[in-house]
Amino acid sequence: MSVKKTTKVSKAPKDYGKAILVLTTLIFVLVLIFTSISLWQNGMARNTIQLLKYRDSYQAVFLNNGQVYFGNITEVTNKYIILKDPYSIKLQQTQADEEGSTTQSEVKLLSIEDEFYKPAGYMLIEKSGILFIEELQDSSQIIGIIESY
Repeated sequence: MSVKKTTKVSKAPKDYGKAILVLTTLIFVLVLIFTSISLWQNGMARNTIQLLKYRDSYQAVFLNNGQVYFGNITEVTNKYIILKDPYSIKLQQTQADEEGSTTQSEVKLLSIEDEFYKPAGYMLIEKSGILFIEELQDSSQIIGIIESY
């Protein structure tokens, strides 16, 4: 009678390798999910999405106090937006005749850099002071005036 020796081939190293790979992938996915949730909650992800929306275009920023500024939003944070090269509308009233009976209003677009106190070419606007923001179309007369300024 011959005795056959059977040797069991251990599959444990292969099973451990697959288990480690699955566990590592699961941990990576969970870290990614928690990081995404954290970034969304602190506003960083939302701010980045908003900034991508405003890229390479001009916006009209309407403030709670009635003022309107035109420019390009270049940065969005939780509390502020940065408006690059802002312009505002100035109304100038002129009298048409010497009697003063007729007055006309002339609308001018002025860079904030032209103000007498000479501010820098950007504005830091608190989000709580913003009523709404509109994106200007490429055919807007405001954009034509800004580009020729």
